[in-house]
Amino acid sequence: MVRTEYSRLFSFLIGSSGYLIPCFYNEDVRISKTMHPYLLGKRNIYYFYNLEKSLYGIRATLEVLKNIILSEGKILFVSDSSFFKICFFNDPNINYIKWKRGYLAKSKDVDLVVLSDIEKENIVEAHRKCLLLVGVGSSTMSKVSYPFNLNLESPLLFFWFCSLIYMVCMNSKRIKSKKKGGYVFSSLLGKAGIKEVKKKSKIFLNVLGTSNNN
Repeated sequence: MVRTEYSRLFSFLIGSSGYLIPCFYNEDVRISKTMHPYLLGKRNIYYFYNLEKSLYGIRATLEVLKNIILSEGKILFVSDSSFFKICFFNDPNINYIKWKRGYLAKSKDVDLVVLSDIEKENIVEAHRKCLLLVGVGSSTMSKVSYPFNLNLESPLLFFWFCSLIYMVCMNSKRIKSKKKGGYVFSSLLGKAGIKEVKKKSKIFLNVLGTSNNN
């Protein structure tokens, strides 16, 4: 049974079709047996995430992001979306690349890779380098340390995901800088208590919306 404190979140995820596994257009991509514990089942051609189990992976992902930023570790986002570049263009410890074959194998050592565009090749490259891996909408749990299981093909959920990652990083930086009045991230969505953080988040979401409309 879903706890009351998460009921609104689950309603949001269900209403946004977050329970659907993304449609894999590459015929080589198959749902691995390692995914089965995270699934409710399958109907016709559609697989369904178990959102209650997915919540643990989402929370763990946010926590490890926070801890790596606090320890000044290096994070690499791998995605076809350039929104991450907009978010972190001025942070030397957070980088973004569009994946191409061989990029991960040649990349400098990083403490965490957030892989949001899952391909067989980039999973294999990440495994070969023994990278600590966040798999966003992954088709496998093999060596994926932190599963972020949501259907980010939904535009609303994609914007939510980008905003969530951005807020965690901003709050973590404020904790690290020890500025007076800094907000400590303590919940899944967070409650930014600093006007500047809210303002930056609003600007970021406006950029996302404008880019999507174009």
